[in-house]
Amino acid sequence: MIKTNAPTTQNPQSEEPWAPNPAQRLERGFNRIWQTRMQGLPMLHPRVHVQAVGFHKWKYFWLGIIVTPWCMNVILAKGQPSKWKSIPEGRRLHYPFPAGIYDFISVKDRILGEYQMCSLMSPLEEVVSDHDMAVEIAKAALEELMKPEQEPELGEPIPAIQPEVDPETIEKAVETAINRPISRRSFLRPKATQEEQES
Repeated sequence: MIKTNAPTTQNPQSEEPWAPNPAQRLERGFNRIWQTRMQGLPMLHPRVHVQAVGFHKWKYFWLGIIVTPWCMNVILAKGQPSKWKSIPEGRRLHYPFPAGIYDFISVKDRILGEYQMCSLMSPLEEVVSDHDMAVEIAKAALEELMKPEQEPELGEPIPAIQPEVDPETIEKAVETAINRPISRRSFLRPKATQEEQES
């Protein structure tokens, strides 16, 4: 590792374009965060490492999931620069996916630059046994995100609105996933609001 005594306020990587695919940039950036800011923190999963999962173009963005030892987040990164809305860090935007409307938080990171994220889970250790399981959950979550919400059939009762899922529900979903194809709809619950909706 190269050490320098001069303080840096800008990382060249934060200025790199996200194209042709943000996966390598995200993996480099989150690995650096893991080796610096996150070192020694108790929330790190000892059997999970950094991996960008399933990144692809969606509308004007890059969409995928970043798996790290401390979190699993859905990421939206700049795809078409003219369509990207730069907003203050920490502010939320709401995007309509086939599965529903989800909150994304603006992040402006010294290492990674600007992107938006929606948290799936953090920490991971109580739910995820190892890295392979984390990747399978990430893949299934992306799949569920793109599945349209099922309309109740005629005569079928409309289910009541449920609160955001808690860790116990996530754990049950993961246990079920071990024995059958994984479904992440249980923790990819839409967070619809009346604030800003991006199309």
